[in-house]
Amino acid sequence: MAKVKVITDPEVIKLMLEDTRRKILQLLRNREMTISQLSEILGKTPQTIYHHIEKLKEAGLVEVKRTEMKGNLVEKYYGRTADAFYINLYLGDEELRYFARSRLKTKLEIFKALGYDFNDEELLNVMDELLKKEHEYKTEISKEIEANEEKLKDFSDEDIIHAIEWLAMAKMGRDEEVLNLLRKLGEILKKGE
Repeated sequence: MAKVKVITDPEVIKLMLEDTRRKILQLLRNREMTISQLSEILGKTPQTIYHHIEKLKEAGLVEVKRTEMKGNLVEKYYGRTADAFYINLYLGDEELRYFARSRLKTKLEIFKALGYDFNDEELLNVMDELLKKEHEYKTEISKEIEANEEKLKDFSDEDIIHAIEWLAMAKMGRDEEVLNLLRKLGEILKKGE
Protein backbone atom coordinates (compact mmCIF):
# COMPACT_ATOMS: atom_id res chain seq x y z
CA MET A 1 0.00 0.00 0.00
CA ALA A 2 1.21 3.48 -0.84
CA LYS A 3 2.08 5.90 1.97
CA VAL A 4 0.65 8.97 0.24
CA LYS A 5 -1.56 9.25 -2.81
CA VAL A 6 -2.13 12.69 -4.32
CA ILE A 7 -5.65 13.10 -5.68
CA THR A 8 -5.87 15.79 -8.37
CA ASP A 9 -9.04 14.80 -10.22
CA PRO A 10 -11.86 17.14 -9.03
CA GLU A 11 -14.46 14.40 -9.62
CA VAL A 12 -12.58 11.94 -7.37
CA ILE A 13 -12.22 14.65 -4.70
CA LYS A 14 -15.99 15.30 -4.79
CA LEU A 15 -16.57 11.54 -4.55
CA MET A 16 -14.33 11.42 -1.43
CA LEU A 17 -16.11 14.34 0.22
CA GLU A 18 -19.51 12.59 0.21
CA ASP A 19 -20.32 11.81 3.86
CA THR A 20 -20.70 8.01 3.74
CA ARG A 21 -17.65 7.53 1.51
CA ARG A 22 -15.59 9.79 3.76
CA LYS A 23 -16.61 7.67 6.78
CA ILE A 24 -15.78 4.43 4.92
CA LEU A 25 -12.31 5.77 4.08
CA GLN A 26 -11.80 6.77 7.72
CA LEU A 27 -12.82 3.32 8.97
CA LEU A 28 -10.59 1.56 6.44
CA ARG A 29 -7.63 3.62 7.59
CA ASN A 30 -7.35 1.49 10.72
CA ARG A 31 -8.07 -1.98 9.35
CA GLU A 32 -9.47 -4.03 6.50
CA MET A 33 -13.23 -4.55 6.71
CA THR A 34 -16.06 -6.37 4.96
CA ILE A 35 -19.24 -4.84 3.53
CA SER A 36 -21.16 -6.38 6.49
CA GLN A 37 -18.82 -4.84 9.07
CA LEU A 38 -19.01 -1.41 7.44
CA SER A 39 -22.78 -1.73 7.12
CA GLU A 40 -23.18 -2.52 10.81
CA ILE A 41 -20.90 0.30 12.01
CA LEU A 42 -22.40 2.92 9.70
CA GLY A 43 -26.02 1.80 10.14
CA LYS A 44 -26.55 1.50 6.37
CA THR A 45 -27.77 -1.42 4.28
CA PRO A 46 -25.13 -3.73 2.77
CA GLN A 47 -26.41 -2.69 -0.69
CA THR A 48 -25.76 0.97 0.10
CA ILE A 49 -22.26 0.22 1.41
CA TYR A 50 -21.55 -1.98 -1.63
CA HIS A 51 -22.57 0.90 -3.94
CA HIS A 52 -20.18 3.30 -2.14
CA ILE A 53 -17.35 0.74 -2.09
CA GLU A 54 -17.74 0.23 -5.84
CA LYS A 55 -17.48 3.99 -6.43
CA LEU A 56 -14.35 4.14 -4.23
CA LYS A 57 -12.86 1.14 -6.07
CA GLU A 58 -13.50 2.74 -9.48
CA ALA A 59 -11.72 5.87 -8.24
CA GLY A 60 -8.70 3.81 -7.12
CA LEU A 61 -9.13 4.65 -3.43
CA VAL A 62 -10.16 1.21 -2.14
CA GLU A 63 -9.32 -2.35 -3.17
CA VAL A 64 -9.97 -5.93 -2.08
CA LYS A 65 -7.11 -6.81 0.26
CA ARG A 66 -8.02 -10.44 0.98
CA THR A 67 -10.87 -12.95 0.88
CA GLU A 68 -12.01 -15.52 3.46
CA MET A 69 -14.43 -18.43 3.23
CA LYS A 70 -17.30 -18.18 5.74
CA GLY A 71 -19.29 -21.36 5.23
CA ASN A 72 -20.34 -21.27 1.58
CA LEU A 73 -19.73 -17.54 1.23
CA VAL A 74 -16.61 -15.69 0.20
CA GLU A 75 -16.11 -12.56 2.30
CA LYS A 76 -14.08 -9.77 0.76
CA TYR A 77 -12.03 -7.53 3.03
CA TYR A 78 -11.53 -4.04 1.67
CA GLY A 79 -8.75 -1.61 2.44
CA ARG A 80 -7.45 1.73 1.26
CA THR A 81 -4.94 2.01 -1.56
CA ALA A 82 -2.88 4.53 0.46
CA ASP A 83 -2.31 5.35 4.11
CA ALA A 84 -2.94 9.03 3.41
CA PHE A 85 -4.79 10.75 0.59
CA TYR A 86 -3.88 14.33 -0.15
CA ILE A 87 -6.54 16.40 -1.90
CA ASN A 88 -6.33 19.94 -3.19
CA LEU A 89 -9.62 21.84 -3.05
CA TYR A 90 -8.07 24.65 -5.13
CA LEU A 91 -7.84 22.98 -8.52
CA GLY A 92 -10.03 25.43 -10.39
CA ASP A 93 -13.28 23.49 -10.10
CA GLU A 94 -15.95 25.99 -8.98
CA GLU A 95 -17.82 23.50 -6.80
CA LEU A 96 -14.66 22.61 -4.86
CA ARG A 97 -13.70 26.28 -4.54
CA TYR A 98 -17.15 27.00 -3.11
CA PHE A 99 -16.75 24.10 -0.66
CA ALA A 100 -13.30 25.33 0.46
CA ARG A 101 -14.59 28.87 0.96
CA SER A 102 -17.68 27.75 2.87
CA ARG A 103 -15.44 25.82 5.29
CA LEU A 104 -13.55 29.07 5.94
CA LYS A 105 -16.75 30.92 6.82
CA THR A 106 -17.13 28.78 9.95
CA LYS A 107 -13.75 30.05 11.17
CA LEU A 108 -14.98 33.63 10.78
CA GLU A 109 -17.86 32.84 13.13
CA ILE A 110 -15.37 31.49 15.69
CA PHE A 111 -13.28 34.66 15.43
CA LYS A 112 -16.40 36.81 15.97
CA ALA A 113 -17.40 34.72 19.00
CA LEU A 114 -13.96 35.46 20.45
CA GLY A 115 -14.52 39.20 20.02
CA TYR A 116 -12.58 39.94 16.84
CA ASP A 117 -13.99 42.66 14.59
CA PHE A 118 -13.23 42.59 10.85
CA ASN A 119 -14.60 42.92 7.34
CA ASP A 120 -15.86 39.43 6.47
CA GLU A 121 -15.10 39.58 2.75
CA GLU A 122 -11.61 41.02 3.25
CA LEU A 123 -10.66 38.35 5.79
CA LEU A 124 -12.26 35.57 3.74
CA ASN A 125 -10.26 36.62 0.67
CA VAL A 126 -6.95 36.68 2.58
CA MET A 127 -7.61 33.29 4.20
CA ASP A 128 -8.71 31.84 0.85
CA GLU A 129 -5.50 33.01 -0.88
CA LEU A 130 -3.33 31.65 1.94
CA LEU A 131 -5.03 28.26 1.79
CA LYS A 132 -4.70 28.17 -1.98
CA LYS A 133 -0.93 28.70 -1.67
CA GLU A 134 -0.66 26.14 1.14
CA HIS A 135 -2.52 23.56 -0.94
CA GLU A 136 -0.25 24.22 -3.94
CA TYR A 137 2.85 23.59 -1.86
CA LYS A 138 1.42 20.55 -0.08
CA THR A 139 0.39 19.02 -3.42
CA GLU A 140 3.91 19.57 -4.80
CA ILE A 141 5.53 18.02 -1.69
CA SER A 142 3.05 15.13 -1.58
CA LYS A 143 3.93 14.26 -5.18
CA GLU A 144 7.62 14.28 -4.21
CA ILE A 145 6.86 11.93 -1.31
CA GLU A 146 4.76 9.71 -3.58
CA ALA A 147 7.71 9.49 -6.01
CA ASN A 148 10.15 8.61 -3.19
CA GLU A 149 7.95 6.09 -1.39
CA GLU A 150 10.67 3.44 -1.12
CA LYS A 151 13.01 5.80 0.77
CA LEU A 152 10.25 6.57 3.30
CA LYS A 153 8.90 3.07 4.01
CA ASP A 154 10.29 3.00 7.56
CA PHE A 155 8.54 6.21 8.63
CA SER A 156 5.05 6.36 10.13
CA ASP A 157 2.15 7.92 8.24
CA GLU A 158 1.83 10.53 10.96
CA ASP A 159 5.48 11.54 10.64
CA ILE A 160 5.18 11.80 6.85
CA ILE A 161 2.06 13.97 7.13
CA HIS A 162 3.87 16.24 9.62
CA ALA A 163 6.88 16.39 7.29
CA ILE A 164 4.58 17.56 4.47
CA GLU A 165 3.23 20.31 6.73
CA TRP A 166 6.71 21.48 7.79
CA LEU A 167 8.07 21.45 4.25
CA ALA A 168 5.04 23.43 3.07
CA MET A 169 5.61 25.98 5.85
CA ALA A 170 9.27 26.27 4.80
CA LYS A 171 8.27 26.97 1.19
CA MET A 172 5.62 29.44 2.33
CA GLY A 173 8.23 31.21 4.45
CA ARG A 174 10.27 31.87 1.29
CA ASP A 175 7.26 33.09 -0.71
CA GLU A 176 6.95 36.88 -0.61
CA GLU A 177 3.27 36.77 -1.62
CA VAL A 178 2.51 34.43 1.31
CA LEU A 179 4.46 36.61 3.74
CA ASN A 180 2.45 39.66 2.63
CA LEU A 181 -0.80 37.71 3.05
CA LEU A 182 0.27 36.65 6.56
CA ARG A 183 1.04 40.26 7.47
CA LYS A 184 -2.39 41.27 6.17
CA LEU A 185 -4.00 38.45 8.19
CA GLY A 186 -2.16 39.70 11.27
CA GLU A 187 -3.44 43.24 10.70
CA ILE A 188 -7.04 42.09 10.21
CA LEU A 189 -7.10 39.68 13.15
CA LYS A 190 -5.90 41.75 16.05
CA LYS A 191 -8.03 43.02 18.86
CA GLY A 192 -7.16 45.72 21.29
CA GLU A 193 -3.44 44.95 21.46
